Amino acid sequence: MRLQMQYATGAARKYKGPFDVARHLTKTYGVFGIWHGLPATMTQRSFFFLLWGSYNVYSEWFRSLRVSPAFPYFARSGSPEAIETRKMSEKLINFLAGGMAANTFWCCCYPVDVVKNRFMTQGDVNPIPFRKMFAHVFRTEGISGFFRGFVPTFIRSFPTNASAIFVWESTVRLIKNETRH
Repeated sequence: MRLQMQYATGAARKYKGPFDVARHLTKTYGVFGIWHGLPATMTQRSFFFLLWGSYNVYSEWFRSLRVSPAFPYFARSGSPEAIETRKMSEKLINFLAGGMAANTFWCCCYPVDVVKNRFMTQGDVNPIPFRKMFAHVFRTEGISGFFRGFVPTFIRSFPTNASAIFVWESTVRLIKNETRH
């Protein structure tokens, strides 16, 4: 992350490449310095249960819908408006459920992601421990500090993750030779 956050060019660059960053981290933090941000990353990544759990919930909900001739064009199975023989395609379900699951994920984990990024990109002089970074962000920026940059992330998350999950599920169907869906 330090290499990515470096904006200078030429001689003003602090790091020359990934090995230079690794050398700096081991010199500053010891042998385990390369894994300096691992607890913060694992904390943020632990929220992925929300992504996959909500993906499953949304997928099942979409599978329960049937095509309807009137707006909103989908109705619950068994309702008088539903045409029982037609349902949403699996590809559409994968795309919509994947995008909605990504939005659910980012709504819940974004504050932790902000703190993780601040922790991993802070300077080496008097670094703030990960747990105390939450209080630091709150003290210096208030609640809004935990959501800085949320809107672009939220907008980006639907099409990006919907497409990724769609491709993943389509590939799995292709491998299993279930292309008729």
